Amino acid sequence: MGEYTISSGFTGLNNKVDPVRLSYDPKTGIGELAEAVDVDIDDTGRIVRRAGQTLLSSTSSHSVFCDEGDAFVVQDRASDAALYQISTGFTLTGIRSGLTKGERVSFCQVGSKTYYSSRYQNGVIESGVSVPWPVHEHVGPTTMREFYPAPLGAHIAYLDGRMWIVVDDTIYVSEMHQVGKFRLAARGFPFPSTVRMIKPVNGGMWVSDSEKTGFIRLAEKFEQMEWKEKASFPAHEWSENIELVDLSQTVFQVPGLSAVWSSDAGLCIGTEEGQLIVATESKLIYSTGAMGATVVSDNIAINSVY
Repeated sequence: MGEYTISSGFTGLNNKVDPVRLSYDPKTGIGELAEAVDVDIDDTGRIVRRAGQTLLSSTSSHSVFCDEGDAFVVQDRASDAALYQISTGFTLTGIRSGLTKGERVSFCQVGSKTYYSSRYQNGVIESGVSVPWPVHEHVGPTTMREFYPAPLGAHIAYLDGRMWIVVDDTIYVSEMHQVGKFRLAARGFPFPSTVRMIKPVNGGMWVSDSEKTGFIRLAEKFEQMEWKEKASFPAHEWSENIELVDLSQTVFQVPGLSAVWSSDAGLCIGTEEGQLIVATESKLIYSTGAMGATVVSDNIAINSVY
């Protein structure tokens, strides 16, 4: 009686076709999966069970952040929320209390400083201490231009020497190298609906409102920058991976460092040059959701959608 190889490896998950139509090579025993739960597939096609989880805190936690610096988390309490620094031993050190309960906080790392903002509070963390967001007064010739401190916004990002802050359907951009000085009337990008995501890459800023996704390419002058639509669907809010990823050695062969996030269309890659790639378009149907989260480790991307 002859020997038959039933399975020797898998190329990945495919939920876009009927399971009986999944790709399978009887000679090699390599095929696709119709379903996969808590597993990874390595470069050889071998299935590996994911590591388990350890409970660190039973308190309602959100807004976890770490970008090659200190790590932070916000926890809701009885009447407010508090900002904590996470140590390497996963213990929590209080940074600031009195934040608005249930309100997500956006962070960005600029050198040794961690800026944070929500729709109700903002601040800057350095050496484990939270201080008020700086206010840069105008210095120089008298001008009729009106300058304002940083507005309170739901999303923040730093690109090319400027702080970008989302306030509802508008992105406000600071003066160059002055994160506490804004010309609200002249340094902004208005959108038709609430902005869900801003994610900087070396060549510009990926932006999604509640309807579409696009790219603002950097230019020598602010007035030369404009948003160009790249997709007719929005990003899931909060789904962007914190760090940019190097995909040059993957099947996509994307040069430079790219942004990664999720949408109803699938796992999205936003390149430095403004190219949008839906990495899972050919094989995966994503659950519909307004929010999400993305974690990338060793070229493995994990999306959650809710």
